[in-house]
Amino acid sequence: MVCFVVLAAGCAGVGPLPTPGDSGGRTATPAVPEEPTTPSSARYNVDVEEIENRIHEQMNERRVQNGLEPLTRNESLDAVARYKSWDMAQRDYFSHVGPNGTSHVDVRDRFRARCAYFGQNLHSQRFTSGDVYPYPQSELSDQEQIATDSVNSLMNSSGHRENALSPDYDSQGIGVFVDENGTVFVTQELCGSG
Repeated sequence: MVCFVVLAAGCAGVGPLPTPGDSGGRTATPAVPEEPTTPSSARYNVDVEEIENRIHEQMNERRVQNGLEPLTRNESLDAVARYKSWDMAQRDYFSHVGPNGTSHVDVRDRFRARCAYFGQNLHSQRFTSGDVYPYPQSELSDQEQIATDSVNSLMNSSGHRENALSPDYDSQGIGVFVDENGTVFVTQELCGSG
């Protein structure tokens, strides 16, 4: 068997967005989604909430190291991020735009999560069985390492780094989903009230 880790990342949007019906750029309560949003894995036992928490903490450590205020955790954005990671896993794509043309803004609107400034960072990492990772479960159980790999990947890409370290943002949501193939999907939703 061949074993490999695939690292991929993507980022979208830095800047203001008109928010009709929004009250001062504040994030509203999310709508009930049509599909399940709870991250899980049918095949692997993975504590995705712990990974999400560690990514949130590590991102804030990087912001503070760069002279920026830490981001608050936003439950509405968590819901958006979890949905996005789940959707990418379920529909087998890795992009800010879904295969049906659904954009980043469409997903946020679906959850009624509006911001004056917004951004999204994506990361995926695949663990498969083989010589290096003969037991993917053991690798997937290391929440700290998965979080560190995710943050390092995003911070080592200029566009993602710029997005994550933008002073325009004051809150974030993190969503993690692990599919049956051992691929970890991470979405970071960023929001600024302007």
